Amino acid sequence: MDSLSHFRTIDELVKRLDKERLLLGQMFYKRKTLSLSEEEALDLVNHERERIRYLIDYGVIHESGNFMELESVYLQFFEEVLDVNEEISIASVRECIETLRENINYFQTEKNEQRKYYYQSQIRQLLRKTGLRTLKNVIDLKRNVDTAYKQEPNYEIKKLKLQSLDEKKKSIQSLIDECEKLMDNERVFFTFGADPQMQRTIQDVKNDFNEVSHNLLDIEKQIIVYLNLIEEQNRLFKKIRRLKYLSDQLTITEDTNIQQVLKTIHPLWMENRPYSKMRLSLERLRGSDDMAALIRKVAQNNGVRKQSRTSASPLTSEDLEEHAVPFDDINPTELWYAFRAGGKDLFAFILGYDYKKKRTIDQHAVLFCQLVVQHTDDCIITDNYATYQNLEYPIVYAK
Repeated sequence: MDSLSHFRTIDELVKRLDKERLLLGQMFYKRKTLSLSEEEALDLVNHERERIRYLIDYGVIHESGNFMELESVYLQFFEEVLDVNEEISIASVRECIETLRENINYFQTEKNEQRKYYYQSQIRQLLRKTGLRTLKNVIDLKRNVDTAYKQEPNYEIKKLKLQSLDEKKKSIQSLIDECEKLMDNERVFFTFGADPQMQRTIQDVKNDFNEVSHNLLDIEKQIIVYLNLIEEQNRLFKKIRRLKYLSDQLTITEDTNIQQVLKTIHPLWMENRPYSKMRLSLERLRGSDDMAALIRKVAQNNGVRKQSRTSASPLTSEDLEEHAVPFDDINPTELWYAFRAGGKDLFAFILGYDYKKKRTIDQHAVLFCQLVVQHTDDCIITDNYATYQNLEYPIVYAK
């Protein structure tokens, strides 16, 4: 196996990742389904094969037959940074705790003050790293519990996954207890009392562990609920399968009380399905040949035949002549503005207005009341009254 080249600086690494972001993005998106073929990878780098060879030589991607895949170290980095990692790494927390023990021993053995300070700094970083990894494991654990129950189609595998996640929950809790015991019992931590940074880190880690413990209790309850639901669904499935067997044997009415039970319940799925008509758009019916062909096909399948129609008589010259029809409609708004422009009272104005068609006194009275009601705030209703054809009305002016 040839030795891999390595990026020498952060700047070199970031520039290369930015340059190949399209290729790396597609490989990351397809990490769970299909690997990226060599032809697809070449399309994403403008068919510059040396760019792909560069990523392979520097250990960013690797070839798997005729496909390209991200190296595990970069895949894990992207998943952790984007918080989409589904793996619960109990070993990483265990490794942090073991490394923490080693650095505590180094600190106690070291005599040089400068080296002791270095080990103290390492202890502080390991404590913070342990707390953060534990928090992330709990977040991943909760997400995996929901995913296992809601997306796994096989009930047996679903149950096994939940039981495995429950064991991981117990492992996380035991690691928390171990780390807390280490912080409380190791005498080296009592020598850090004068270091405010170390005291703050210890308190932050304890707060993280406290939050994690509460979340683990909620996760435990959720796992129990999911396992109970799985058992209930399994029992229901077995009952349905048993009923199906009895139905096939034509003994379901004799061996069960299913008829009596069904008479006492009225679930929605047993109701008649409501039928609702869907009216098609007339514009679509008129302007689409495909829709016309579909209508003819439906009519043919339903036995609807096109009925013959008699031809209409031709139009006469009189039918083609223009005929003016008076439109008997009053625009109250237009009439009101005309009334405000004059100086008469409202009823006198209505009587003297030039209408296109003769109107009765009752129509005049209705129009009078309509305008007064619509423009009450713009009317001056006096206390004086007048009479017209035995109809008494108040004198109304415009403001």
